[in-house]
Amino acid sequence: MLEDFRRRFIVSLILTVPILILSSSFQALFGIAYTFEGASIVLLGLSTAVYAYGGYPFLRGITQEIRDRLLGMMTLIAVAITVAYVFSAAMVLGAVTGEPFFWELATLIDIMLLRPLV
Repeated sequence: MLEDFRRRFIVSLILTVPILILSSSFQALFGIAYTFEGASIVLLGLSTAVYAYGGYPFLRGITQEIRDRLLGMMTLIAVAITVAYVFSAAMVLGAVTGEPFFWELATLIDIMLLRPLV
């Protein structure tokens, strides 16, 4: 299990770097501006990979916790990453307005994957 988390953490961390660089709220934090046509679609694609691959243990964990009727940390993390992902995807696709949560989603997954490794 730890080796699986380690592998998922490394892949997710690598994918998080361009997510951070392309996120407008992260850019505003550092006072930089870097964008190109289709950057939001690239962010959606990278975040989808982080959500699906890095978030898989938490999404699997919520199903077990629901089956056991014993909600815990996996439920909390799975709900948080799913809400952030769905809202951000809906924003990119034009269904809602607002600021996407791509970098928050990716860093939350990274931190939660790192936690059992330290």
